[in-house]
Amino acid sequence: MFVDTQALRKARFDWNGRTLSKLAEFAKAGHLRLLVTDITIGEVKSQLRELLAEASSSVTKHSGILEQLGAWSAIENLKDQTAALASLEAAFDAFLKRTSAVNVPLISDVKSVLDDYFARRPPFSTKKKAEFPDAISVASIRSWCQQRNATAYVVSDDPDLRGCCSDSGPLYHSETIAEIISQATVSKELHDALEEALSKSDYLSDRVADEIKASDVEYSRYNRGDRANIVAARITDVHSASVVSLNILDQDGQTFTCEPEIEVEVSLDIEVEVEGSYYGLDEYEPSSVHSISQTRTELVYPEVIVRFDQSSGLLEFESISMVGQKVRVSIDEISWRSFR
Repeated sequence: MFVDTQALRKARFDWNGRTLSKLAEFAKAGHLRLLVTDITIGEVKSQLRELLAEASSSVTKHSGILEQLGAWSAIENLKDQTAALASLEAAFDAFLKRTSAVNVPLISDVKSVLDDYFARRPPFSTKKKAEFPDAISVASIRSWCQQRNATAYVVSDDPDLRGCCSDSGPLYHSETIAEIISQATVSKELHDALEEALSKSDYLSDRVADEIKASDVEYSRYNRGDRANIVAARITDVHSASVVSLNILDQDGQTFTCEPEIEVEVSLDIEVEVEGSYYGLDEYEPSSVHSISQTRTELVYPEVIVRFDQSSGLLEFESISMVGQKVRVSIDEISWRSFR
């Protein structure tokens, strides 16, 4: 299987976390083989560098509070950016070694990639005309498979990469790493039975709705083009929470660790501040704050541990964790007409 960089980022580059450690476990047992390219490795290390810079900036901003909470060692570690980056890259290299990842050679003849580019075939599209790294990686994986009469899953939520796959192979598509893990963990019959049981559970939907309603909204701050800034956002109501799909990450007898994809419909109150500006020769429009109400759907992915008896259909929840699951709002999603 080939996992694109964004799918790894969705797993937070947490090489010892629930999802990626399970991937390593399957690889060690010989149930799958992880394929990478030099492009993927370079992209991951580039994103690790970006995330380190973001983390360093955030820690510096809140260092006083963090020190009071005993996070002094983390602050000290971030002071040496070179050493910190080397540590992150070493952890990634260790993951590749632990999974016995195969570094697929990049194709040397890019004519087929150029043909796809000019014809706007996947992974190139009208809106994404410069996807050469993805195109070369996928073409290299396809060539590697064809030379060995093998097949591979391409794990990505990018629709253009999905377009590079087909039911006839050699490249098949999977939306997420968790989906691959789920397929390898339980039978389709058991998966579908548990998904149906969770879909019918009022307890699950009510718990998720309550957790979302009580959570903070994560929002982007500023849009230079419109001189607009979100200054506050809160959830006023959660109208529904429905299971869309299910990934089963682990099974221990009748106990299952699951990651359901749940669609929630929420109402939001958002406050947007527009900076003051001059227009004409000497006319000044002062800054102003505008309140906006929105109703929108969001997808969340809680960790659910549940006991399930397939024969009776009975569910018994052990835990529901919404850690890291937030409603996110960007100023770019709000039309300037809403507040001008």
